[in-house]
Amino acid sequence: MITVWVIAGAFLLFRGVPGVLALWRSRSWTGSECSIVGVRPSITYSYRVGSDEFVGQRRTFDPGPALGASLSDAGRGEFVVGQSLWLWYDPRNPQSSVLRRSAFVSMLLVVLGLTSLALATSTLFSGDAP
Repeated sequence: MITVWVIAGAFLLFRGVPGVLALWRSRSWTGSECSIVGVRPSITYSYRVGSDEFVGQRRTFDPGPALGASLSDAGRGEFVVGQSLWLWYDPRNPQSSVLRRSAFVSMLLVVLGLTSLALATSTLFSGDAP
């Protein structure tokens, strides 16, 4: 059982840590207005930084597509082509942008990964390990 907890914990951390780190780094990002240019198969938006125009697709820092990067029919109603929204971009690399500076799924994966590793560690050192 310890092996399963260690493998599961490592996998969950592997999937969650990049999003949490990206969220942390985005604290210094610059906000700007963008325009929705497409909603199928996923959200696409365009924005300007100085005289350069960029196109982005990232909604949050959560992993995808397995965990919801593309929009369901219900989620598509939230975005309309031509709609103006606020986004965040990296001033050092303006091609890197996100609509919402959030990483809820990533943080949940990290918490579950750490919990799994804690269970493995506590079981290993409690003397109950087979």
